[in-house]
Amino acid sequence: YTRIFTRCGLTFRPVEADSGAIGGSGTHEFMAIAEAGEADIVYCTKCDYAANIEIGKPGIMKQDEEALQELSVVDTPNASTIEDVAEMLNLPLHKTIKAVVFSIDGKVVLAIVRGDHEVNEVAVQHAVLGSVEPEMATPEELEKVGLTAGFISPVGLKQTEEFAIVVDESVMETYNVCGGANKKDAHYININPKRDFNVEDIIVAPIRLITDDDVCPTCGGALEHAKGIEVGQVFKLGTKYSEALQATFLDQNGRPNPMIMGCYGIGVSRTLAAAIEQYHDENGIIWPRSIAPFEAVIVPINAKDEALMSTSQTIYSALQDAGVDVLLDDRKDRAGVKFKDSDLIGYPLRITVSKNTLENNEVEIQIRKSGEAITCAIDSVATKVTELLQDL
Repeated sequence: YTRIFTRCGLTFRPVEADSGAIGGSGTHEFMAIAEAGEADIVYCTKCDYAANIEIGKPGIMKQDEEALQELSVVDTPNASTIEDVAEMLNLPLHKTIKAVVFSIDGKVVLAIVRGDHEVNEVAVQHAVLGSVEPEMATPEELEKVGLTAGFISPVGLKQTEEFAIVVDESVMETYNVCGGANKKDAHYININPKRDFNVEDIIVAPIRLITDDDVCPTCGGALEHAKGIEVGQVFKLGTKYSEALQATFLDQNGRPNPMIMGCYGIGVSRTLAAAIEQYHDENGIIWPRSIAPFEAVIVPINAKDEALMSTSQTIYSALQDAGVDVLLDDRKDRAGVKFKDSDLIGYPLRITVSKNTLENNEVEIQIRKSGEAITCAIDSVATKVTELLQDL
């Protein structure tokens, strides 16, 4: 896969990913780096570690130990978001805890992270061993388990068969923080999770999204975030499906064994879209040579001029004989239209045949990527084009 996407000219990274419903022991997505990407990825600046943010491994962020203050309730009218509460009480976000409530497999799941962190839905799903993707809990589901939207914390709550509480590891290392008082328009201050949560009745797990403040879980290096377009994915399925389907082979002793399986996919149209996102300018596409529709285009300034067309045909034949994938634009449109279309479509090289150059028995070759234009003798075009393409 690395060779394939390298040949396609993409800037990409293989990243650790969630196997989802397909399952298996491990999976990697191949992400083309692009601002238009639909996925968030994180990668190390020192080693090869890279992961979809859904599967990134955040560390435990500890706060300086403080003397435990007395738990109390304060009025927070109309402050239903943690940002509103922090502003009202003049608190930094890391001194608050945030609640997000999901519905997973028919169970209401309360997820708690620090106010300056975001919940990782995939991690929450794994923490409760859910088989379906999390959905936001409905008002009816909140009411069913006695939760008040916008004012929720684990203080005083217990898990039941219908209700689970998952708390991020970093929350358990906080002191004297603010969180919902489980009644409208009120919040607790001076929550100390190890004291005030029913710690034997909650699930503690790394359920926050990794941030720029985290370090690489492999080498401790700095991490960077990027957007990515998924262009391929591989799954190590192992024997999960072969055992279920009784897909076996006989070994050298004549005994049946389950086949070891994998799942492999490449998004062909996504690969093209990713290449366009990575290689373009205000005039259009700049195709990498390996996946360009044609490596070069010949543009005669005037298709009605027999001398220009005859020379263009000669160059066309010479390039074909040299193995160049070439297009002759013999449309009778104005030269400006042809030039605009050439830039828009993004052929790596454009060969312009005009009266001015023909007088000197030359043509102009323009490199789409750099915009550089060079003149070349007509009988040397095939050699020059081949040299230029090798450098692209």
